[in-house]
Amino acid sequence: MPYRIKSSNQWMAQVTMGGKKVSRHRCKTKKEALEWEREEKKKILTGYPTPKEEIYSTSLLDWATAYLLYSKKQHVKLTFEEKRYAFKMFFQSVDPYCSVEGLSSISVLNHLQKQEQNRSGNGANKDRKNLRAAWEWGIKFMSLPDKNPFHTVSRFAEVRNERHVPSIEDFWKVYAVADTFQDKLMLYMYLSTGARRDELFRLRWKDIDFFGRRIAIRYRKNNIGEWREQYLPISDELVDMIRQHQKLTGLLGFVFMHHTDDGKWVPYQYRQHWFGKLCAKASVKKFGFHGIRHLFASILASKNVPLVEIQKMLRHESIQTTARYIHSLQEGSREAVAAIPRLEDRVMVRKVV
Repeated sequence: MPYRIKSSNQWMAQVTMGGKKVSRHRCKTKKEALEWEREEKKKILTGYPTPKEEIYSTSLLDWATAYLLYSKKQHVKLTFEEKRYAFKMFFQSVDPYCSVEGLSSISVLNHLQKQEQNRSGNGANKDRKNLRAAWEWGIKFMSLPDKNPFHTVSRFAEVRNERHVPSIEDFWKVYAVADTFQDKLMLYMYLSTGARRDELFRLRWKDIDFFGRRIAIRYRKNNIGEWREQYLPISDELVDMIRQHQKLTGLLGFVFMHHTDDGKWVPYQYRQHWFGKLCAKASVKKFGFHGIRHLFASILASKNVPLVEIQKMLRHESIQTTARYIHSLQEGSREAVAAIPRLEDRVMVRKVV
C-alpha cells in the first residue's frame, strides 16, 4: 500500500516481495500510486524486467534526513544548524530525490563552486567538510558508496580575517562600564577561566566547588560529540565575587540569569548585542566572548605557562589548536590561575559618561 510522504504532498508507491521492498516510486496522488503498484506487480509476475531506475535505492534526501536526526542528538545546537544549512544549500543545486549512487563528483564540484562564488571560499569549505562527514557516516550506517564524492573536491582558497583579540587594557575598560555586578562577574569569570560563551551560560550553582576553589565546566566540543566535564581552578578573589553573587541567583539553579519581559528568571542564551554596546560605551574596538578566550590563552603564554597546561585549561583535543590561540608568541593548573590579572592590578580608566 502507498503511504503519504510527510515532508511533501507526494505519495510513495512500493512493491514488496518476501517482506522486502524491491521497488518504489514517488507519485503526485494516491490514485496514481495505486495504479503504479498494480502495473509494477504485473511486470514482476509476468517476468517483465523492472526498469533500473525504479529499483529501491536510498535517495539523497533519505541520507540527509537520517544524518540530521543523528546530528541533532549528537552535536551541539550550533553545529547541528551548520550541518542543516549545508544540506539546505546542497539541495538548491542537486535533486534531493536522486539516488545516492547517482551523485557524481562533478555535481558536487559545481555546487561547491557556486557556494564559493555566492558566499566565500570559507563557506564552501565549511559545507564541504560537513557534507563529507555526513557521507562518511552514511558509508558506515546506510551502505552508501565507498567513494566519497565530497572528498574528491579540493579545498577552496580562503580569506580569513584575524579574530580581534582585545588588549588587557581594553578588557578593563569594558569591565569598568558594565552596568551590574553580575555583568562584571561574568566578564571576569570569562577572563579567569577562558570558558566558551555557552559554558558559563550553562553553569549551575551545583557546579561551584567553593571549598576546592574550582568550577565544573560541561562541554561537548570534541570529535565524538559526547558531554564531558572538567574542573577549572579559580582564584580566591573570584570565589569571593561568586559568593556575593549567590545572594541574587543562588536559589534559581543557574549562576547567570536575567528577567524576561514577563518577569521570569531564565538563564542566558545568546546576549548577541551585549559586547557591542559595552565596547561602544567604553570607546574600544569591538570584541566578543571568544576574543576574551584568546586573550586568556595569550596571557598564560606571556607568563610562560607551558603550552600543554594551556591546552588543558582550554579543553582542546589537539595542542595545535591551542597553539593557534596564542597571540603573544611566547611560551600545575594553579600556576595558570596565578597568571591571570587580579582586579586590583587592572588599568585604571576614566568612567565613560
